[in-house]
Amino acid sequence: MTFRIIICSCALVLSIKSAAQHVPQTSYMAGAEIPDWAQKMYSGNEDVTEVRAGYTFWQAQNPTVKNQHTQFYKRWMRQMQWPLVQPESAYIERTESSKNDRSSRSGSWTELGPWHYDPEVAMYFEVQSPGACHVYTVEQASSNPDIVYCGTATAGMYRSEDKGMNWDLISGNLPVTSVYSIAISNEDADLVFLGAGNGDLYRSENGGASWNTCGDETFQNTSRWYRTLMFTDSGLFAATNNGLWFSDDLGNSMQLIASGEFMELEQHPTDTNVIYTVKLQGGGTRFMKSTDGGMTFQYTGLGWPITPSGSEQKRTEIAVTAADPDAVFALAAGETPEGGGLYGYYVSHDAGETFEMACCGDMPGGPWLAETNPNILGWGEDGSSDGGQYYYDLALGASPTDANKQFGAGICVWRTESAGESWDLNAHWVTWAGEFTSDRYTHADVHDVKFFTQSNGDVDMWVASDGGLYYSSDEGDHIEPRMYGLHGTDFWGWQAGWRANNVMLGGTYHNGTLIRNDDLYYHGDPDENADGNTPSDTSGGWLAELAGDNFRGFVNPGDPTVGYHDGGAFKFSEERFERISNLSFDNSKNPNTSYWFGEYGNFEWDPVCYNRFYSPVGSELWRTDNGGSSWTLVHDFGGEKIISVQIPPSSPNTIYVSHKQNGSLWRIHRSTDWGETWENISLNNAESNYNQDRAIYLDTDGVSADRLYAVLLGTQDGYSVFQSQDAGESWQNLTTNILDDEHIISLAHQRGTEGGLYLGTTRAVYYRDDSMSDWVLYNTGLPLITPATFLQPDYCGGAIRTAGSRSVHESPFYSPSSVEAGFMADRTEINLASPCTTPPVHFTDVSVAKCEGTEYVWTFEGGEPSEATGPDAYVSYSEPGSYSVSLTVTQSEGGTGSVTMNDVINVTTDEVVPSEGFNEDFDGATFPPVHWRMETPGHAWEHAYDLLDETNGVAQFPNYWVQTEGAYDMLITPGFNPTQIEHFSFDYAHMQYANNVDGLEVWVKLSGEDEWSLVWERYGADLSVEGCYTWFWYDTEGETVWETVTLEAPDHWSSSSATCGEIAFVNVGGYGNHIWIDNVTVGEVVGVETPDQPSDYLRIYPNPSNGMFNVIHKNKVEDVRYSVFNSVGAVIQTGNCEKSFQIDLSGVSPGLYLLSIPGQPTKSVVIR
Repeated sequence: MTFRIIICSCALVLSIKSAAQHVPQTSYMAGAEIPDWAQKMYSGNEDVTEVRAGYTFWQAQNPTVKNQHTQFYKRWMRQMQWPLVQPESAYIERTESSKNDRSSRSGSWTELGPWHYDPEVAMYFEVQSPGACHVYTVEQASSNPDIVYCGTATAGMYRSEDKGMNWDLISGNLPVTSVYSIAISNEDADLVFLGAGNGDLYRSENGGASWNTCGDETFQNTSRWYRTLMFTDSGLFAATNNGLWFSDDLGNSMQLIASGEFMELEQHPTDTNVIYTVKLQGGGTRFMKSTDGGMTFQYTGLGWPITPSGSEQKRTEIAVTAADPDAVFALAAGETPEGGGLYGYYVSHDAGETFEMACCGDMPGGPWLAETNPNILGWGEDGSSDGGQYYYDLALGASPTDANKQFGAGICVWRTESAGESWDLNAHWVTWAGEFTSDRYTHADVHDVKFFTQSNGDVDMWVASDGGLYYSSDEGDHIEPRMYGLHGTDFWGWQAGWRANNVMLGGTYHNGTLIRNDDLYYHGDPDENADGNTPSDTSGGWLAELAGDNFRGFVNPGDPTVGYHDGGAFKFSEERFERISNLSFDNSKNPNTSYWFGEYGNFEWDPVCYNRFYSPVGSELWRTDNGGSSWTLVHDFGGEKIISVQIPPSSPNTIYVSHKQNGSLWRIHRSTDWGETWENISLNNAESNYNQDRAIYLDTDGVSADRLYAVLLGTQDGYSVFQSQDAGESWQNLTTNILDDEHIISLAHQRGTEGGLYLGTTRAVYYRDDSMSDWVLYNTGLPLITPATFLQPDYCGGAIRTAGSRSVHESPFYSPSSVEAGFMADRTEINLASPCTTPPVHFTDVSVAKCEGTEYVWTFEGGEPSEATGPDAYVSYSEPGSYSVSLTVTQSEGGTGSVTMNDVINVTTDEVVPSEGFNEDFDGATFPPVHWRMETPGHAWEHAYDLLDETNGVAQFPNYWVQTEGAYDMLITPGFNPTQIEHFSFDYAHMQYANNVDGLEVWVKLSGEDEWSLVWERYGADLSVEGCYTWFWYDTEGETVWETVTLEAPDHWSSSSATCGEIAFVNVGGYGNHIWIDNVTVGEVVGVETPDQPSDYLRIYPNPSNGMFNVIHKNKVEDVRYSVFNSVGAVIQTGNCEKSFQIDLSGVSPGLYLLSIPGQPTKSVVIR
């Protein structure tokens, strides 16, 4: 099906319309008690910098607070940086021209998902609140119940011809992303109207194949929020924030019936002359009724809620039912001094002449009581919680067969079977909460509840929410998701693998983290693509994981079985019903991120080693050499934060970063010595035209380490895209007039081309290279408005990809890349002394070359084997020295590339512990400690601190939190000389929880031995330490009791010719209780030289505490300042360091925080 825009009765009018791509928000009550930033935000103050600064400061003091104001802020932030204009005619003409000109290369984009979230798996895992796409509204055709339309928040309007089992986009050629309301003719299922969230009204007479813009030029010149559309025998009604409108000629002309802001429309089930509406008037709503088919309306509704001083009531949903035609039900939301959320539930039995309050309590609003006055619009399971997002999410539907049954929704869906007198939870927003949620889950934030009665009497029920679209055939007793094909996941972070190019993940708005693991999950591509791929709903799909608003998503380029989300590193699963598993990772080193375009920080991998990468954390750049378990501070730039980190693939020692010094100054820095020293290479004022307050993203050339690309994010014309070919000594402006009015938000250089560069904007993708004098719109196949928040080349498949608020798309490159050979290794430093059995080095191809049919030839100096073919090689080294590696890549389509890295592998035989023995107390900052390692198929061991002695570090396995199903998770000592070891010992603490049985085993192995040997084991009650408090790891109400275990070394160690031995502490999890290990001593010597391990000069106690922390900073030699960060990286407190000082966080909400002192490892502090 092809789509085109047809303009009705006038020339195309695309006038300036503020924040055209987003639904407006109804502001919450701006009382004196709410934060200053929220009051400014609600006042219409568009000094974004001031509001952001106020929010950041407040949020630092209230890091765990989530309420209507903070959620409003997230949406407000995106609105404030979205396009301020509708697409001008020149943009549309370029789009149409590129599609029609077959000689032009303008892209050939196809969808990559998500189209769903594999709900069967997500519910099996009890993922907190899985979803995939925000849906605002749904309508079902009366004349053909198989035809259903829905409107989404970010991806336009969709049509289904099989009652929601499959969906197709029908608004892709419209300048529309948010569709808030829909109306369908009662006689013609193809006659449909679309109300944009804040823009225009459109009509289609062929089911969305083509569209007309409604109204004359004057009508089109004003943006409206089409809150409700209703089609009657008389014509079309539109309740908007700018009047109640009517058309009797299918929208060709629009008549104003009443001025003001209207939000609801309902028609009497049996008397078509009676129409109801709700009007917003000041701080309250008013009920209005028409008895002449909608030509005039009068205020009625004696008993309708009133709003005294100190209260407000700015949104009401109404519903009617054929089971009691004169009944009108009203779900009113608002706030009183006693609480916000449900204002009241009101019922009329005389066609809206009078109303009575049916629920809840004696008066509107709180205080909330679970049994007598539940807040059914809040987060709580029993209705006792305050608040909710009641102006954002509100829905009401009335059963057409039972006059006493209605469904009211805000965060959750509730039901009444007593016409509102009492309410029960139908489904909670969390999958494991609520008695019936497993059969009725509908995600958080419900926007629509609709009932449709078929001609045979069957009733269809629909629920639209921030997670998608849900359907019930039995009026809410059983509900199932029906959203397959909705391509509207809103990614706030995203990345795909390198060779494993169909491994992807990304953090999303409201739907957690979406993961694709090649073909593992169900509900893949629903369409047949141009390359002949057939549709599949049993492979190639995505899974929703985690919960809430997530930001991050990265895939390790050399090991695609490893990903990184907001919670740190994890292992992708190999089976559909096997959950991803956490890996060892220091979460305090997650990269900076934000709701704001231009402030999304990235992991940047060393081009040679895929377990070595960099992360921008606050104003500091950190590096890990072991996949994220421990980190080394590279440099602190000062100021606010660093964001974009880039390393040229041809020069691992060169690092570029973008740096936000403050709100009005961004910089670019360069190092050529792995971060030891830095120089400022920022654009000067003449080059940037004084746009130094713009956020900066960077990319580097594939061949020349001195060629650098930069975009200044924003809408400034003429100064957006730059390049330097001399490492930042000078900059050339690549911006041209074709980019006017574009808000650039991403860039990607295509390696293997001469200057090939893709730009992403809030609506399109552009391309240019050195052979071109101007940019070309690279948009064919994309919806007219497609925010390209992320861009990533896929060299394996020869494509460019973009992700944003319309899921993920890809297109073949503008032109193919020349082959550029490249490879990565899992490590480049090998010590044959530890571990005892040195695993082979994994080398993997990361060339700029298509994967299919490509041939690889490897040469490994000093390695075994010395040669190899294929994209992966595993090579062992047995002698000390420095060795070179070469790779030649030959593409089946033609083209060859070679690379040699000299002395890239360094092999030593350095003893890592004294031969007479060593000990480990786990008090150091690094975990696992230097030269220790883990093999953890179930879950990683963790670093923790004794709650009764916060200076005492321990190795912890969190069995209470993690079900490893009996996996053997190993924490392994460094390799040591076994011939002088007569015994070894360790301390442990554990207390069995309930009947759950956890186990701890100790294994040993010498070099040359194939298998580990069990030397000690305890399980369940035998493992419990007498007198140890069950919750020793959780609170301080009881005592932590340790038991010391001393074991004799196996007899054969003393006479063995083996030069290396290892000991493994093995957790065998039974989902019971935590296990702690401390004071591991091997041999006679206490103490161990670990010169590579940072000294732990920082002590914090008590930790956790009630907010008062004592800090000992042993190596303070100069004036430095500490910073305390919350979980999203915002600074909540700073101060001067002394050798001993106190931090007072007693006024801060309970939770986990991070203490950062320059030159010291970041420490976690916990407030109870």
